Amino acid sequence: MSRIRLCGVDIDNVTKAEAVRRALEATGETTVVFTPNAVMLDKCRRDASLADLMSHASLSLPDGAGVLLMARRLKTPLRERVAGIDFGMALLKEAAARGLRVFLLGGGDGVACEAAERLKEAHPALQICGTWWGYFDRSGEENRRVLSMIRESRADIMLVCMGFPVQERWVIENLSALSRLSVIACLGGSLDVWAGRVKRAPRALSRMGLEWAWRMAREPRRLRDVGHLARFALHRE
Repeated sequence: MSRIRLCGVDIDNVTKAEAVRRALEATGETTVVFTPNAVMLDKCRRDASLADLMSHASLSLPDGAGVLLMARRLKTPLRERVAGIDFGMALLKEAAARGLRVFLLGGGDGVACEAAERLKEAHPALQICGTWWGYFDRSGEENRRVLSMIRESRADIMLVCMGFPVQERWVIENLSALSRLSVIACLGGSLDVWAGRVKRAPRALSRMGLEWAWRMAREPRRLRDVGHLARFALHRE
């Protein structure tokens, strides 16, 4: 089974390596990659308009242990957790190898630039052809200037990190103006991690599916997500 349906959203049953290959080797229209986690899917379950928004993805990757748990409960297990940040790093590594140009969009003041510098240190061959922060006016003249900047950068890949559902909605609303891009991936807070502004959970916790606990310990405001996670884990439709 190549896709399963959770909370009204189709999820691709792929490994990280397969996801990168499919994103880069697709022909025709721009490949749009979304990375729904348990909290996002629970919101989609309760709001059909969000589920409809997520349906526009070319690739929908299972980001989080909660998504895998729900899939198992429905007896449609997913092969692998594909966290957005891990997919993004694998995509960038392949972009460097293929000589593809990358644009980074999102984060607060200076985040995208800092992320670009660190990523280029890790992958010297990586061509980052432009960056912009995520707090621009996403309508009117400023939005048109940002779209023009992206087009003029001649980017092949764009990573959009503005949080759900802002990033997904912006991508879909402006997709016709971004048709030169081969891949657009929405990756939430990945730029903050790559910039060194936010520390990611230790690998041992991630392997145990406890990255959410690490985030809540560091950011108590995330405690409200516990209710979403519990509802999602118990949901069977």
